[in-house]
Amino acid sequence: MGSFRLDLSSDRWTWSEAVFRLHGFEPHEVVPTTDLVLAHTHPADRDDVRAALVTAPTAGAFSSVHRILTARRRELTVALVGSVESDPGHDGAAGYFLDLTSAVAERAAERASADIQAAATTRGVIEQAKGVLAVVYDVEIDDAFDLMRTASNDHNVAVRDLARAVVDVAHRRDVDRRAALDRVLRRG
Repeated sequence: MGSFRLDLSSDRWTWSEAVFRLHGFEPHEVVPTTDLVLAHTHPADRDDVRAALVTAPTAGAFSSVHRILTARRRELTVALVGSVESDPGHDGAAGYFLDLTSAVAERAAERASADIQAAATTRGVIEQAKGVLAVVYDVEIDDAFDLMRTASNDHNVAVRDLARAVVDVAHRRDVDRRAALDRVLRRG
């Protein structure tokens, strides 16, 4: 984390040593300006950062979570938060840059791991359901999956939930399985 001050009339910034380093510079190696900040903002995020800075004087406060490309060619995710200071004769803002790169990467890894685990957990039941549908409806495996995917989309039900219902029907001996599967898939 590092602090900054911004002179809104001149677009000149004063950065703490940490902000210089965050951007990949040695302290005081460059003269920080809004143009420099925007040049190091990821192109896909640049318009959002520009908009936050442009509206700052009227909003009183501003923030942005965006990516920067450092002078060392590293991509970082940062938060920029600041507030406008209204001192007589001085139009300025002050705030902080916070490096969120590690936190964002950790959260993304946790989410990916959970998604992969969930997929692995449901893969078996989906494969079983595909087999049941292929036999009952006399279709190829890919067509059996298409039946589930279509029912999933048409009725806003997760494929894994449909697959569980299909497998449950397959284990029942007391029902007409085809009719029960038609109800599960809401066919015809």
